[in-house]
Amino acid sequence: MKIILDAMGGDNAPEEIIKGAVLAADEFNIDVTLVGNKQKIEDAAAECRLDISRFPVVHTDVEVEMEDDPLSVRREKKDSSMCLGLRLLAAGEGDALVSAGNTGALFTASSLIVRKIHGIHRAAIASIIPVSPPVLLIDAGANVTVTSAYLDHFAIMGSVYMRCVMETRNPRVGLLNNGAESGKGTALQIEAYQVLSRNKNINFVGNIEANKIGFDCCDVLVADGYTGNILLKSIEGMGKLFNDSLKRCFSSDAKSRFAGYLVKGRLREFKTRFDASTYGGAPFLGLNRPVIKAHGSSNARAIKNAIGQAIGYSKTGVIQEIAGEISRIMAEGVKVISEEGSGSVANVPEV
Repeated sequence: MKIILDAMGGDNAPEEIIKGAVLAADEFNIDVTLVGNKQKIEDAAAECRLDISRFPVVHTDVEVEMEDDPLSVRREKKDSSMCLGLRLLAAGEGDALVSAGNTGALFTASSLIVRKIHGIHRAAIASIIPVSPPVLLIDAGANVTVTSAYLDHFAIMGSVYMRCVMETRNPRVGLLNNGAESGKGTALQIEAYQVLSRNKNINFVGNIEANKIGFDCCDVLVADGYTGNILLKSIEGMGKLFNDSLKRCFSSDAKSRFAGYLVKGRLREFKTRFDASTYGGAPFLGLNRPVIKAHGSSNARAIKNAIGQAIGYSKTGVIQEIAGEISRIMAEGVKVISEEGSGSVANVPEV
Protein backbone atom coordinates (compact mmCIF):
# COMPACT_ATOMS: atom_id res chain seq x y z
CA MET A 1 0.00 0.00 0.00
CA LYS A 2 1.40 3.40 -1.04
CA ILE A 3 -0.04 6.68 0.21
CA ILE A 4 0.62 9.98 -1.55
CA LEU A 5 0.88 12.77 1.03
CA ASP A 6 0.58 16.48 0.27
CA ALA A 7 3.43 17.64 2.51
CA MET A 8 2.68 21.34 2.06
CA GLY A 9 -1.06 21.29 2.80
CA GLY A 10 -2.45 22.56 6.10
CA ASP A 11 -1.68 25.09 8.80
CA ASN A 12 1.10 22.98 10.33
CA ALA A 13 2.89 21.86 7.17
CA PRO A 14 5.38 20.46 6.62
CA GLU A 15 6.44 19.62 10.20
CA GLU A 16 3.27 17.89 11.45
CA ILE A 17 2.67 16.29 8.05
CA ILE A 18 5.99 14.47 7.98
CA LYS A 19 5.67 13.55 11.66
CA GLY A 20 2.33 11.95 10.80
CA ALA A 21 3.91 10.15 7.86
CA VAL A 22 6.54 8.61 10.14
CA LEU A 23 3.90 7.53 12.67
CA ALA A 24 1.74 5.99 9.93
CA ALA A 25 4.60 4.17 8.22
CA ASP A 26 5.67 2.65 11.53
CA GLU A 27 2.16 1.65 12.62
CA PHE A 28 0.64 0.53 9.33
CA ASN A 29 3.74 -0.76 7.53
CA ILE A 30 3.06 1.21 4.36
CA ASP A 31 4.98 3.25 1.81
CA VAL A 32 4.53 7.02 1.77
CA THR A 33 5.43 9.43 -1.03
CA LEU A 34 5.83 13.05 0.06
CA VAL A 35 4.95 15.77 -2.44
CA GLY A 36 6.24 19.28 -1.84
CA ASN A 37 9.27 21.52 -1.49
CA LYS A 38 12.14 19.11 -0.90
CA GLN A 39 14.35 21.62 0.92
CA LYS A 40 11.57 22.66 3.29
CA ILE A 41 10.67 19.02 3.94
CA GLU A 42 14.29 18.06 4.68
CA ASP A 43 14.82 21.12 6.89
CA ALA A 44 11.67 20.33 8.88
CA ALA A 45 12.72 16.70 9.27
CA ALA A 46 16.16 17.74 10.51
CA GLU A 47 14.67 20.19 12.99
CA CYS A 48 12.31 17.49 14.30
CA ARG A 49 15.11 14.89 14.23
CA LEU A 50 13.16 12.58 11.95
CA ASP A 51 14.62 10.08 9.50
CA ILE A 52 12.62 10.37 6.29
CA SER A 53 15.16 8.67 4.03
CA ARG A 54 12.64 5.88 3.34
CA PHE A 55 10.14 8.36 1.88
CA PRO A 56 10.52 9.40 -1.77
CA VAL A 57 10.02 13.15 -2.19
CA VAL A 58 8.46 14.51 -5.38
CA HIS A 59 9.68 18.10 -5.51
CA THR A 60 7.69 21.19 -6.39
CA ASP A 61 8.10 24.81 -5.32
CA VAL A 62 4.41 25.61 -5.79
CA GLU A 63 2.04 25.52 -2.82
CA VAL A 64 -1.72 26.01 -2.52
CA GLU A 65 -2.55 28.58 0.13
CA MET A 66 -5.67 28.41 2.28
CA GLU A 67 -6.95 31.69 0.81
CA ASP A 68 -6.46 30.62 -2.84
CA ASP A 69 -9.55 30.58 -5.06
CA PRO A 70 -10.46 26.91 -5.66
CA LEU A 71 -11.36 27.44 -9.32
CA SER A 72 -8.06 29.15 -10.16
CA VAL A 73 -5.80 26.58 -8.48
CA ARG A 74 -6.20 24.00 -11.26
CA ARG A 75 -5.16 26.60 -13.88
CA GLU A 76 -2.65 28.79 -12.07
CA LYS A 77 -1.10 26.26 -9.66
CA LYS A 78 -1.22 23.06 -11.69
CA ASP A 79 2.27 22.18 -10.44
CA SER A 80 1.39 22.64 -6.77
CA SER A 81 1.96 19.82 -4.30
CA MET A 82 -1.79 19.23 -4.24
CA CYS A 83 -2.32 19.01 -8.01
CA LEU A 84 0.92 17.10 -8.59
CA GLY A 85 -0.11 14.58 -5.94
CA LEU A 86 -3.51 14.15 -7.58
CA ARG A 87 -1.87 13.56 -10.97
CA LEU A 88 0.33 10.88 -9.40
CA LEU A 89 -2.80 9.27 -7.94
CA ALA A 90 -4.65 9.41 -11.26
CA ALA A 91 -1.63 7.81 -12.96
CA GLY A 92 -1.67 4.90 -10.52
CA GLU A 93 1.51 5.96 -8.68
CA GLY A 94 -0.23 5.50 -5.34
CA ASP A 95 -3.29 3.90 -3.76
CA ALA A 96 -4.71 7.02 -2.09
CA LEU A 97 -3.96 10.69 -1.48
CA VAL A 98 -4.16 12.57 1.82
CA SER A 99 -4.11 16.37 2.05
CA ALA A 100 -4.82 18.88 4.81
CA GLY A 101 -4.83 21.74 2.31
CA ASN A 102 -7.50 24.11 0.99
CA THR A 103 -10.75 22.10 0.98
CA GLY A 104 -12.36 23.84 -1.99
CA ALA A 105 -9.19 23.62 -4.06
CA LEU A 106 -8.71 19.94 -3.23
CA PHE A 107 -12.32 19.12 -4.08
CA THR A 108 -12.28 21.02 -7.38
CA ALA A 109 -8.88 19.68 -8.45
CA SER A 110 -9.84 16.13 -7.47
CA SER A 111 -13.02 16.27 -9.56
CA LEU A 112 -11.03 17.50 -12.58
CA ILE A 113 -7.88 15.37 -12.25
CA VAL A 114 -9.01 12.13 -10.61
CA ARG A 115 -12.56 12.60 -11.97
CA LYS A 116 -15.89 11.29 -10.80
CA ILE A 117 -17.32 7.80 -11.04
CA HIS A 118 -19.37 7.42 -14.21
CA GLY A 119 -22.97 8.41 -13.52
CA ILE A 120 -22.32 10.35 -10.31
CA HIS A 121 -23.65 13.93 -10.40
CA ARG A 122 -21.25 15.38 -7.82
CA ALA A 123 -18.69 14.02 -5.40
CA ALA A 124 -19.23 14.92 -1.73
CA ILE A 125 -17.38 15.07 1.58
CA ALA A 126 -18.42 12.30 3.96
CA SER A 127 -17.64 13.00 7.62
CA ILE A 128 -18.32 10.86 10.67
CA ILE A 129 -20.31 12.55 13.45
CA PRO A 130 -18.91 11.12 16.71
CA VAL A 131 -22.15 9.94 18.32
CA SER A 132 -23.06 6.39 19.29
CA PRO A 133 -23.66 4.69 16.94
CA PRO A 134 -21.71 6.93 14.53
CA VAL A 135 -23.55 8.87 11.84
CA LEU A 136 -22.11 9.65 8.41
CA LEU A 137 -22.80 13.24 7.33
CA ILE A 138 -22.82 13.75 3.56
CA ASP A 139 -22.25 16.45 2.27
CA ALA A 140 -20.04 18.03 4.93
CA GLY A 141 -18.97 21.04 2.89
CA ALA A 142 -18.15 20.40 -0.77
CA ASN A 143 -21.34 21.48 -2.57
CA VAL A 144 -22.94 24.69 -1.35
CA THR A 145 -25.66 24.57 -4.01
CA VAL A 146 -27.31 21.22 -4.70
CA THR A 147 -30.37 19.68 -6.33
CA SER A 148 -32.55 16.83 -5.14
CA ALA A 149 -30.66 14.65 -7.63
CA TYR A 150 -27.37 15.36 -5.87
CA LEU A 151 -28.90 14.53 -2.49
CA ASP A 152 -30.26 11.29 -3.93
CA HIS A 153 -26.76 10.25 -5.00
CA PHE A 154 -25.32 11.35 -1.65
CA ALA A 155 -27.76 8.95 0.02
CA ILE A 156 -26.68 6.07 -2.21
CA MET A 157 -22.96 6.75 -1.71
CA GLY A 158 -23.35 7.21 2.04
CA SER A 159 -25.25 3.94 2.34
CA VAL A 160 -22.53 2.05 0.47
CA TYR A 161 -19.85 3.61 2.69
CA MET A 162 -21.61 2.62 5.90
CA ARG A 163 -22.12 -0.94 4.66
CA CYS A 164 -18.53 -1.41 3.48
CA VAL A 165 -16.48 0.59 5.98
CA MET A 166 -18.60 0.69 9.15
CA GLU A 167 -20.23 -2.72 8.50
CA THR A 168 -23.71 -1.31 9.12
CA ARG A 169 -26.44 -3.57 7.79
CA ASN A 170 -29.17 -1.80 5.80
CA PRO A 171 -28.09 1.75 6.82
CA ARG A 172 -30.90 4.14 7.69
CA VAL A 173 -30.85 7.35 5.65
CA GLY A 174 -32.20 10.62 7.04
CA LEU A 175 -32.59 14.05 5.45
CA LEU A 176 -31.38 16.94 7.63
CA ASN A 177 -34.30 19.33 8.05
CA ASN A 178 -35.97 21.73 10.49
CA GLY A 179 -38.87 19.38 11.18
CA ALA A 180 -39.88 15.74 10.91
CA GLU A 181 -42.94 16.27 8.70
CA SER A 182 -42.62 15.67 4.95
CA GLY A 183 -43.72 19.21 4.12
CA LYS A 184 -41.05 20.92 6.23
CA GLY A 185 -38.11 22.89 4.91
CA THR A 186 -37.36 24.77 1.72
CA ALA A 187 -38.53 23.72 -1.73
CA LEU A 188 -35.30 21.71 -2.05
CA GLN A 189 -35.91 19.72 1.14
CA ILE A 190 -39.55 19.08 0.24
CA GLU A 191 -38.61 17.79 -3.21
CA ALA A 192 -35.65 15.80 -1.86
CA TYR A 193 -37.95 14.10 0.66
CA GLN A 194 -40.14 12.86 -2.19
CA VAL A 195 -37.14 11.73 -4.24
CA LEU A 196 -35.54 9.84 -1.36
CA SER A 197 -38.88 8.26 -0.45
CA ARG A 198 -39.14 6.81 -3.96
CA ASN A 199 -35.58 5.47 -4.00
CA LYS A 200 -35.91 1.74 -3.32
CA ASN A 201 -32.13 1.34 -3.22
CA ILE A 202 -31.84 3.04 0.18
CA ASN A 203 -33.51 2.68 3.58
CA PHE A 204 -34.97 6.19 3.90
CA VAL A 205 -36.40 6.97 7.34
CA GLY A 206 -37.51 10.57 6.76
CA ASN A 207 -36.50 14.02 7.95
CA ILE A 208 -34.09 14.32 10.87
CA GLU A 209 -33.87 17.39 13.08
CA ALA A 210 -30.41 18.41 14.30
CA ASN A 211 -31.30 17.83 17.96
CA LYS A 212 -32.12 14.18 17.22
CA ILE A 213 -28.78 13.22 15.63
CA GLY A 214 -27.25 11.75 18.77
CA PHE A 215 -30.18 9.46 19.54
CA ASP A 216 -29.75 6.58 17.08
CA CYS A 217 -32.20 7.95 14.52
CA CYS A 218 -30.19 7.30 11.34
CA ASP A 219 -26.86 6.01 10.05
CA VAL A 220 -26.49 8.36 7.05
CA LEU A 221 -27.48 12.02 7.28
CA VAL A 222 -27.95 13.74 3.92
CA ALA A 223 -27.54 17.51 3.58
CA ASP A 224 -26.33 20.18 1.20
CA GLY A 225 -22.71 21.13 1.79
CA TYR A 226 -23.52 24.55 3.25
CA THR A 227 -25.88 23.25 5.93
CA GLY A 228 -23.79 20.14 6.55
CA ASN A 229 -20.62 22.15 7.15
CA ILE A 230 -22.37 24.46 9.61
CA LEU A 231 -23.71 21.42 11.48
CA LEU A 232 -20.29 19.75 11.59
CA LYS A 233 -18.50 22.86 12.86
CA SER A 234 -21.25 23.48 15.41
CA ILE A 235 -20.76 19.97 16.79
CA GLU A 236 -16.97 20.46 16.87
CA GLY A 237 -17.39 23.79 18.62
CA MET A 238 -19.84 22.45 21.19
CA GLY A 239 -17.52 19.53 21.90
CA LYS A 240 -14.64 21.92 22.60
CA LEU A 241 -16.88 24.19 24.68
CA PHE A 242 -18.12 21.28 26.78
CA ASN A 243 -14.59 19.95 27.21
CA ASP A 244 -13.32 23.36 28.35
CA SER A 245 -16.26 23.69 30.74
CA LEU A 246 -15.47 20.31 32.28
CA LYS A 247 -11.80 21.24 32.71
CA ARG A 248 -12.75 24.43 34.54
CA CYS A 249 -15.31 22.55 36.62
CA PHE A 250 -12.79 19.94 37.76
CA SER A 251 -9.98 22.41 38.50
CA SER A 252 -11.76 25.10 40.49
CA ASP A 253 -10.76 23.82 43.96
CA ALA A 254 -9.22 20.84 45.77
CA LYS A 255 -12.46 18.85 46.00
CA SER A 256 -13.16 19.39 42.31
CA ARG A 257 -9.64 18.32 41.35
CA PHE A 258 -10.03 15.13 43.41
CA ALA A 259 -13.37 14.41 41.73
CA GLY A 260 -11.72 14.99 38.36
CA TYR A 261 -8.98 12.52 39.26
CA LEU A 262 -11.61 9.86 40.02
CA VAL A 263 -13.25 10.25 36.60
CA LYS A 264 -10.06 11.01 34.66
CA GLY A 265 -10.35 7.94 32.44
CA ARG A 266 -13.95 8.69 31.48
CA LEU A 267 -13.09 12.30 30.73
CA ARG A 268 -10.25 11.17 28.47
CA GLU A 269 -12.65 8.86 26.60
CA PHE A 270 -15.07 11.74 26.12
CA LYS A 271 -12.35 14.07 24.84
CA THR A 272 -11.06 11.44 22.40
CA ARG A 273 -14.56 10.81 21.07
CA PHE A 274 -15.06 14.44 20.07
CA ASP A 275 -11.47 15.10 19.02
CA ALA A 276 -11.26 15.67 15.25
CA SER A 277 -7.79 14.10 15.16
CA THR A 278 -9.30 10.75 16.20
CA TYR A 279 -10.96 10.35 12.81
CA GLY A 280 -8.18 12.07 10.89
CA GLY A 281 -10.05 13.08 7.79
CA ALA A 282 -13.03 12.69 5.52
CA PRO A 283 -13.17 10.93 2.13
CA PHE A 284 -14.47 12.52 -1.04
CA LEU A 285 -17.13 9.99 -2.05
CA GLY A 286 -17.89 9.72 -5.76
CA LEU A 287 -14.34 9.96 -7.13
CA ASN A 288 -12.56 7.25 -9.11
CA ARG A 289 -9.65 7.12 -6.64
CA PRO A 290 -9.42 7.53 -2.84
CA VAL A 291 -8.87 11.15 -1.74
CA ILE A 292 -8.94 11.94 1.98
CA LYS A 293 -9.26 15.51 3.27
CA ALA A 294 -7.57 15.98 6.63
CA HIS A 295 -8.49 18.90 8.88
CA GLY A 296 -6.58 22.07 8.05
CA SER A 297 -5.21 22.30 11.59
CA SER A 298 -4.18 18.62 11.69
CA ASN A 299 -1.36 17.60 14.00
CA ALA A 300 0.80 14.51 13.52
CA ARG A 301 -1.76 12.22 15.16
CA ALA A 302 -4.53 13.50 12.90
CA ILE A 303 -2.39 12.96 9.79
CA LYS A 304 -1.53 9.44 10.93
CA ASN A 305 -5.21 8.66 11.45
CA ALA A 306 -6.14 10.22 8.10
CA ILE A 307 -3.62 7.91 6.45
CA GLY A 308 -5.14 5.00 8.36
CA GLN A 309 -8.54 6.02 7.06
CA ALA A 310 -7.17 6.16 3.52
CA ILE A 311 -5.83 2.62 3.90
CA GLY A 312 -9.17 1.30 5.13
CA TYR A 313 -11.09 3.18 2.45
CA SER A 314 -8.87 1.70 -0.25
CA LYS A 315 -9.05 -1.86 1.04
CA THR A 316 -12.83 -2.04 1.52
CA GLY A 317 -13.61 -1.41 -2.15
CA VAL A 318 -16.08 1.43 -1.52
CA ILE A 319 -15.37 3.04 -4.88
CA GLN A 320 -16.05 -0.18 -6.77
CA GLU A 321 -19.24 -0.73 -4.76
CA ILE A 322 -20.52 2.79 -5.49
CA ALA A 323 -19.69 2.40 -9.19
CA GLY A 324 -21.47 -0.95 -9.28
CA GLU A 325 -24.55 0.41 -7.50
CA ILE A 326 -24.88 3.39 -9.85
CA SER A 327 -24.23 1.20 -12.89
CA ARG A 328 -26.93 -1.24 -11.80
CA ILE A 329 -29.44 1.57 -11.26
CA MET A 330 -28.63 3.02 -14.67
CA ALA A 331 -28.95 -0.39 -16.33
CA GLU A 332 -32.35 -0.96 -14.76
CA GLY A 333 -33.56 2.38 -16.11
CA VAL A 334 -35.28 3.17 -12.82
CA LYS A 335 -37.01 6.47 -12.29
CA VAL A 336 -34.45 9.09 -11.35
CA ILE A 337 -34.42 12.82 -10.92
CA SER A 338 -32.59 14.88 -13.50
CA GLU A 339 -30.18 17.59 -12.40
CA GLU A 340 -32.87 20.19 -13.03
CA GLY A 341 -35.11 18.35 -10.58
CA SER A 342 -37.83 16.90 -12.84
CA GLY A 343 -38.51 13.19 -12.76
CA SER A 344 -37.96 11.02 -15.83
CA VAL A 345 -37.48 7.36 -16.66
CA ALA A 346 -33.92 7.44 -17.91
CA ASN A 347 -30.36 6.65 -17.10
CA VAL A 348 -28.61 8.92 -14.62
CA PRO A 349 -26.81 11.62 -16.63
CA GLU A 350 -23.10 12.12 -16.10
CA VAL A 351 -21.90 15.62 -15.32
